[in-house]
Amino acid sequence: MKKKILGVLIALCYGWNATAQTNEGIVLYDEKINMHRHLPDESMKAVMPEFHTDKMQLAVRGVESLYKNVEVNDTDEETTDQNGNAMRMVRRVPQNEIYRNFEEKKGVELRELAGQKFLIRDELRQTPWKLTGETKKINGYDCMQATYTQPERNQPVVAWFTEAIPVPTGPAGYGGLPGLILELDVNDGERVYTATKLDFKKLTNADLRVPSGGKKTTEAGFNKIRDDFMKERGGVMRIGG
Repeated sequence: MKKKILGVLIALCYGWNATAQTNEGIVLYDEKINMHRHLPDESMKAVMPEFHTDKMQLAVRGVESLYKNVEVNDTDEETTDQNGNAMRMVRRVPQNEIYRNFEEKKGVELRELAGQKFLIRDELRQTPWKLTGETKKINGYDCMQATYTQPERNQPVVAWFTEAIPVPTGPAGYGGLPGLILELDVNDGERVYTATKLDFKKLTNADLRVPSGGKKTTEAGFNKIRDDFMKERGGVMRIGG
């Protein structure tokens, strides 16, 4: 009888440890941005690379997550002009941090726009995901496809998530699914997020620090500031996520 009880306890502890090991750690993502999507003419496309990739990281612990740049530095890229002459372009990587607590429905974001920082606090809304029944493997994990359309911009979003990692989060603040999002496509390839490395480990409080500083506003308030800024610049490119 004692052996049976011991066996059950060992099985329960193993199951708990397996869950603990897959709901806390650091996930690295490549965030691939289509730089040509919103350029108005071919001459501008000729002097700018079509795609740019940023290295991002997601710190996750259960229902909490923090998504941010791996490094915040200016990036130096080489391209050519219409005459084939070599050019170097410096692209400013803004400091953006996205904190989510899906249990408390709490969202805090630090966004940088035109050198100014904004702190956005809003209640998380439930995303109307629809499961399609499509499946595929990503990094060895069985993933399911979920889709929805962003109402503000009328953009399709396609997510691939795995229930093997039982956390309701993903890159760029997306989440609300019964598993980690390993791949995400926003607006038919305009932005594509792909998990490149998963490191399950115990995190410190500093790893999941809630963003602070910046001018306080709401999501709607920031969107208005961003849209006004874009109008002043002629609407050449969309800033932010």
